[in-house]
Amino acid sequence: MARPTFPITARRLASFLLRSSGLAAALLYVSAAGAYEPHVNYMLHCMGCHTPDGRGEPGRVPSVRDTLVPLASKPAGRRFLIQVPGSAQSKLSDAELADVLNWMVGHLSAVPAPKSVAKFTADEVAAYRHKPLVAVQEERRRLIAGAP
Repeated sequence: MARPTFPITARRLASFLLRSSGLAAALLYVSAAGAYEPHVNYMLHCMGCHTPDGRGEPGRVPSVRDTLVPLASKPAGRRFLIQVPGSAQSKLSDAELADVLNWMVGHLSAVPAPKSVAKFTADEVAAYRHKPLVAVQEERRRLIAGAP
């Protein structure tokens, strides 16, 4: 088997990349392009079940349209939104999940969010997403009914 005429070694490639700031910037841009806008992350990670407008699938996946703002307004509801399996188990980073939840509250809710509803943060998501929510339907019913 013939050897390539101009083999590219790791050392030569690294040297080229270090000397070529334009290429290095392009590589950084390409890696940053993996981070999507919140509405794109919603389409990729949530829309399959919750549908494009958040109405869900009756009897299977609940609508989020009437419940996002009431839940996002209370600490227990915020924790619930972070801990539901679709949120907690998504491959999104904590910051990306916070951005998606904020986008959902602002764009899918049938009820406008008052300014008093705090934005979700990466720290808040990190604090709750790794604590699994076992009785999802029961917890949702309890929160919607206004129980503490």
